[in-house]
Amino acid sequence: RIFDEQGHILNTLPLSDKNTNVTLERQTLVDLLKSYLDDELFHFNHKVTHVESNGTTGTIHFKEQSAVQVDMIIGADGIRSQVRQSVQPKNKVQYQGYTCFRGIVDDMDMLKPIADEYWGQKGRFGIVPLLDGRAYWFATMNAKENDMHFKKFNKPYLQAYFNHFPEPVRKVLDLQAETAILHHDIYDLKSLSTFVYEKNIVLLGDAAHATTPNMGQGAGQSMEDAIVLSNVLKKYDTLESALKRYNRLRVKHTRQITKRSRQIGKVAQKANGLSIKMRNRFMRLLPRWVMKRQTQLLYRTKSE
Repeated sequence: RIFDEQGHILNTLPLSDKNTNVTLERQTLVDLLKSYLDDELFHFNHKVTHVESNGTTGTIHFKEQSAVQVDMIIGADGIRSQVRQSVQPKNKVQYQGYTCFRGIVDDMDMLKPIADEYWGQKGRFGIVPLLDGRAYWFATMNAKENDMHFKKFNKPYLQAYFNHFPEPVRKVLDLQAETAILHHDIYDLKSLSTFVYEKNIVLLGDAAHATTPNMGQGAGQSMEDAIVLSNVLKKYDTLESALKRYNRLRVKHTRQITKRSRQIGKVAQKANGLSIKMRNRFMRLLPRWVMKRQTQLLYRTKSE
């Protein structure tokens, strides 16, 4: 649900009735995925400096360890990817004009498993229910990149900043531990025309298509990438054919999601009073089926 800063509902964004939607902490997901792999497959504290390939053999260079040679390099090293920097040095992250605070609280006791957002002139606040009475929250405010004003924000600053927002927002901030608030600016990545380079270097997740968090699709699209890549490697006889199919399935789809997420952020972060009145009025008049179409793109994906 989307509310204005007085708590009046602007609209609802229904999810697909045919799919199960689960929200869990990132660390829980990481631990779950790791549990299916043998410990010897992990090599921690290996900082990649760059990669290269002759089209047949890929070489990964590390800051401290010796380089290794492999048949294929999968760059899944995030928005600041060193793998992407090696193959696309001119591609840069794009600051989106707002900064974000995040946290997780206990004992929220939300009555329904419904995610809520509150859109106001000074910023936006979201609350997402987790398991066992916990809740994830985020707050976004328009800001300059690396804005020193917001770098000094702590719990009391946030409480004062959002003091005029509805009771659920104030309750979340009251419950939040002082030392467990995360803060970072919001970026995305200029769309790439391909995720495959030198025949055997492939980008995956944020390294390929980092997006703003407005649709909650960062980790989701990364997992879709991994599933598709695994499936095509099993299905096709040659690496070239498999990666060509991966490109076809993932580049256009993730580009659309990144673009739409960026657009949602621009609408939600409006700060001009007249623009906000026009936006809120428009949001209230939008039919439910139009809102539902905003999420249908997420389900139009192929696994191989």
